[in-house]
Amino acid sequence: MRDSNSHPSTGTVTTDLIFRYDCGFTVTGKIPSLATFSRFFTMVSNLDALSPLFANLVKQATKLQLISGDIVAIDASAIKAYEKTIPRKNVINDGNYANWGAKLDTNGNQHTWFGYKLHLAVDTASELPLAVTVTPASQTM
Repeated sequence: MRDSNSHPSTGTVTTDLIFRYDCGFTVTGKIPSLATFSRFFTMVSNLDALSPLFANLVKQATKLQLISGDIVAIDASAIKAYEKTIPRKNVINDGNYANWGAKLDTNGNQHTWFGYKLHLAVDTASELPLAVTVTPASQTM
């Protein structure tokens, strides 16, 4: 079983007091376990509330001129799946499940992982995200 420090977000809540306070936790109190965060995120995700909430935040930030959108950077990052890897031949390739991905680094070395890709479009001036999507690692946008 993982402790709360094994996931970057919950680790940040543990070590960064300002981030902890911004998330609504007391500076000295206990924080929920990784399992609690996971259950909460699953519940919110199933409500289909995250996309409209994110779109509203981008709209508000644009209205407040925090986001200009003049120059946008688009990139994808690997997200390793916290589940048992499976052989390529047994992968369910329906767009919902983790899959094998590969990319070349700046030195031309190939890196492979089993999981997903986080695709971001970011306003370069504010460094705030404009669009976010997660796909199985084998998919390209």
